[in-house]
Amino acid sequence: MKSMRRTSVAVALALVVVLATASTARAQDHGPTSRTEVSVLGGIQALNKNDTAFPDRFINVPAAVAVTYHLSNILAVEGEFTWLIPVSQSVTLGSGASQDLKTPNILAYQANVRASWPLSNSAVTPYVAAGAGAVTFLSDTDADRLPALNESQTAFAINFGTGLSYAVASNWAVRADFREFAAFPSTDAAGLSSGGVADPIWMARGTLGLAYRF
Repeated sequence: MKSMRRTSVAVALALVVVLATASTARAQDHGPTSRTEVSVLGGIQALNKNDTAFPDRFINVPAAVAVTYHLSNILAVEGEFTWLIPVSQSVTLGSGASQDLKTPNILAYQANVRASWPLSNSAVTPYVAAGAGAVTFLSDTDADRLPALNESQTAFAINFGTGLSYAVASNWAVRADFREFAAFPSTDAAGLSSGGVADPIWMARGTLGLAYRF
């Protein structure tokens, strides 16, 4: 818990510093007036094995929607919602036996800061991003769910990663994004903890989609 609090404080301070810098950048910016961008993305997301929730790696399909507000040509803030659609797969349990299982439905909601590097005379704009928010594992007690949850469990989560957009028209772009997520369940979260211990849940996500700026 102390580690999680330190992580929360560090992320909050980082966001304050970046947003303060972004406000200054916005005041100095004379770029395009089109600042709001909506992205729809899909792809693949892996939930890594840990000792308290997932005995094996799971692969899910993320469907994500992001709304981005460009403070300047470089800095932007972004709100993102992701639904992780479970996919049934053969999972190796702690006993060594295999069984076809899938995770509960998972929702992620994150507030991010994005820093872009527009390239001269190029349609490609790479960026890095980081943020914080929460991940909710929805309740589901079906026999093929792992973990089976009587109640939904919400955990603090962070994310960081990189990506790029490729302009295909004046307002449209193809966007590719790679993120690493880490969720930190509480030590008494039923189904996500064991013996008063809850390991972080690491998730790697790769998505591709379209962005519209207006």
